[in-house]
Amino acid sequence: MTESPELIALRKSLGGPLDGLPADLQKQIASKAIELVLDGVERGLVPLEDWEKRCIAEALQQLRGHHHELARAAARRALWPDENRRASEIRKHPIRPGMTTLAEFRHLLATARELPPALSFAEARTAREARAA
Repeated sequence: MTESPELIALRKSLGGPLDGLPADLQKQIASKAIELVLDGVERGLVPLEDWEKRCIAEALQQLRGHHHELARAAARRALWPDENRRASEIRKHPIRPGMTTLAEFRHLLATARELPPALSFAEARTAREARAA
């Protein structure tokens, strides 16, 4: 991967802390990070090879699990320079069917954006009790 100024700017734009932000804002920031990486693939800044597919797939899985900081970190990892990449970093995230093309990743991102926000333990308990009653 070449280190173009656009790629460096994209990598830097995905940084910053999420601590203390509301969950819905964290979700927006994480999904925007994934979208920016997918846009970078589409513009040719980033190739869609094994490393990138695994990182984007991990980011989408973390987003679906409401782990927004981890989702954004996985999206940023797709942009790492070759010298920073380690196979052990992504080996635990295999490429799954339906997670191989840009169109499939965009569809999965749209689906993840539609997920309802995560409930707190107290809200979940109240909802379960209401259903049981």
